[in-house]
Amino acid sequence: MVSKKCWLICLLTFSFLFGTSSVYAAPPENELNQYLAQIGWTKQELQDYLANFEISLEDFETVEDLKLFVGTPINATNLQELLTRYSLTEPELNELLDHFGDSVSEYEVIEDLDAAVDFYVNHDEYMADVETELAKIGLTEAETEKFFTYLAEVEEKNKDQLDQMEAFDARLEKFLFVDDPSELSDEELDEVVQILTETIALYEIDVKFKVDNKDISLKELLKMKELPNSLAASIYSTAGELLIDFSIPAEFFESMSALEEGEEMLHVGELSDEFVDHLHKEKFENNGMK
Repeated sequence: MVSKKCWLICLLTFSFLFGTSSVYAAPPENELNQYLAQIGWTKQELQDYLANFEISLEDFETVEDLKLFVGTPINATNLQELLTRYSLTEPELNELLDHFGDSVSEYEVIEDLDAAVDFYVNHDEYMADVETELAKIGLTEAETEKFFTYLAEVEEKNKDQLDQMEAFDARLEKFLFVDDPSELSDEELDEVVQILTETIALYEIDVKFKVDNKDISLKELLKMKELPNSLAASIYSTAGELLIDFSIPAEFFESMSALEEGEEMLHVGELSDEFVDHLHKEKFENNGMK
């Protein structure tokens, strides 16, 4: 789900990361060519790699500095060392990466792959729990991956996403302990609907509910004293593309746990920001860069 494309977003500027505004003239061309021959890259491939971090060859004074930043190209030996370190077989590694929509082929250097595996190992149980809950309403892994990939792509465009979600969380928290949302006053219900509507809009999605094939609003849904056996829900992109559709059991809405589960589902999109932060931290701090 969270794929290597996350590398394309650099949340920190070069001046902040390095604590300096100095610009170098780039390493000597002959030394650079020797280095490229050693690692089997073209100059363009190296430039593309550095562009993932919004930096360029001109930001390095020597080839040694460049080597330190880039890391070690993946080979059979260091890949096996990584597998041993994480107690994984190669099929298990592939399965772990695939669980997040990623693969070994997305990586050029072992340090980057190591940082990604470290992140995925620490989040695999969380994702498994989320997928188990979604499977209860009939969503397959492929469907959830498509949905979460969309959420991640939307989030990549909004650097303030995490702060905005934290603000929504704080506003919604007082309602999460309400046993029956239908008992809320109209003013309170309007506030809940407003918070959820703003949260949904933040992710550039449109959520539609149907009861007996008839459209029903979120407010009407929360006010219902008795629910049918199931509700139909469809989630679209703001461009009108159907992302996922599923049936929701009535018991899902018997308490405000509906809000908690729905909110948790949206929060999965935040893994992309966490992933980027983790990879950049590993990349820059391991090289003594701030």
